[in-house]
Amino acid sequence: MTTAGKSPGTEACRQLVEGESARQSIDAAVAGFPDAISYVVASTGDIAPLAEKGAAAAEGLWFPCAHLLADPTWLAMLIRASGREIGTDDPQVAASLFVQGYAYRILMVAVACLTTAGVIPDSAAPRMAIGISKGRPRAVGYLQPAAFLLDSSGTESGLSPATAEAAVDFLHDTALEGHIAPLIAATRSVTRVGARLLWGNVASSAAVAFRTMDGCLSDSVRPLGELFFERAPSVLCGLGSFLALTEGERSGWFWERRNCCLYDRIPGNAPCADCSRLPTETRRAGYRRSLGG
Repeated sequence: MTTAGKSPGTEACRQLVEGESARQSIDAAVAGFPDAISYVVASTGDIAPLAEKGAAAAEGLWFPCAHLLADPTWLAMLIRASGREIGTDDPQVAASLFVQGYAYRILMVAVACLTTAGVIPDSAAPRMAIGISKGRPRAVGYLQPAAFLLDSSGTESGLSPATAEAAVDFLHDTALEGHIAPLIAATRSVTRVGARLLWGNVASSAAVAFRTMDGCLSDSVRPLGELFFERAPSVLCGLGSFLALTEGERSGWFWERRNCCLYDRIPGNAPCADCSRLPTETRRAGYRRSLGG
């Protein structure tokens, strides 16, 4: 993992922008998202109202990420409330699914901006706020926008090898080290939940983000997703792998995770399609059915 605050090499980027220039670049990237990901909500405008310390989740309220993660007791309160909203009083289940949803929102916006516009928002906690709806993290806001604008010239897929490496390293540096690692540390300081379980959720969230953009754009996204995990920090190693399948004239790119997020312990007891508890044959038959359908 790169050192926090380190920027990609100048040969791989056009420029680092902050303030109004970053706001405009991120806004333009979000405005260009495919219709299929209209549920991905990101704001760089007036991020208000901001939650005061200890505030409960409420529609329209933004939680400054750095303040929240610096106060594990406040975070634990929100996680417990999230658990009640989704129907569980098991603290491990609540913590697992809250972290998974939080990490997904941070990573999904960053990956979507990268793959659609060559813009990588700085996703470090001090720059961001999170919106919570019905117990789940639903929206991200950029309090202090900063972004790298990548040089996408010179290759058919848009990114040269050096640029692609710089892009995923910057994601690791800001989104993982600068935000999600503190989220996991804060969560585990107040809840007995395994680090490997939580990092498995992060790996799955990152994979889903790349898979989603693969479905929206083209399979040119796949090498970037593979590279994200090839260059990932050790905490993400061994937690899953991509699987490409073809059924008839259709192909798909799936993620097979190696531990369970505990989603099957909330009301309904429905396992995820990629649940590690399902036999391999059952999972892959489901993937093939989704392609056939």
